[in-house]
Amino acid sequence: MGRGHDTAYWAEFLAALTKVDPDMAVNIEQADAELGQLEGLETAAATPLSAAGR
Repeated sequence: MGRGHDTAYWAEFLAALTKVDPDMAVNIEQADAELGQLEGLETAAATPLSAAGR
């Protein structure tokens, strides 16, 4: 997350999950070797957090 699909994609994805189960958790697996652990997590988390606010 964060460097592949744009915010509009994730907004649609999160909306679909919410229709299935509004309490469903979304987990992020950070495996981007180009970024450090915290930087990768921050980058990955920023996109769905932004999408959730749409």
